[in-house]
Amino acid sequence: MTDTIRLTEMLEHQHPRSRFADAGDVDVPYTRRMLAQAIQRNGNKHDGGALVMVIENDQNVIVAFVVGVLSRVYHIGTALCAQDMFLVAEDNAPPLSAMRLLSAFISWAERNPRVLEVQLSHSDALPEGERMAPVYERMGFARSGAVFRRDNPNFRKKAEQP
Repeated sequence: MTDTIRLTEMLEHQHPRSRFADAGDVDVPYTRRMLAQAIQRNGNKHDGGALVMVIENDQNVIVAFVVGVLSRVYHIGTALCAQDMFLVAEDNAPPLSAMRLLSAFISWAERNPRVLEVQLSHSDALPEGERMAPVYERMGFARSGAVFRRDNPNFRKKAEQP
């Protein structure tokens, strides 16, 4: 339970920096349940399996974490894809914490003979997101398509919600 509280706090801390800050707040109860499910499925090697790893500082406080999940290829196949879900490292995390967590996630995924591919992602949600692309390429990953978005003009921002 303590881990889900801390991981949720870290996500809440990142949220105001994201482009979603005006869209609403972090749904704390939902986020804790989702993280608890990932922790319960930690190490599983089938569809829905997950990897949750943390790095703590000298005071045993979590300062970085990764969550990765397994899902079926195109949600219908028998083979699996390993997808990163969260990679968060606070400014006070030890150097290379994010790289250590990514390496552990990749290693976990590649040990599973049902995993066809490992997918690492980034988005424009945080200002530094695009900096990850060259890092992934240096790690031997190739671009695989693109994601396009169009904002809904009818969405009510947080300040406009009742």
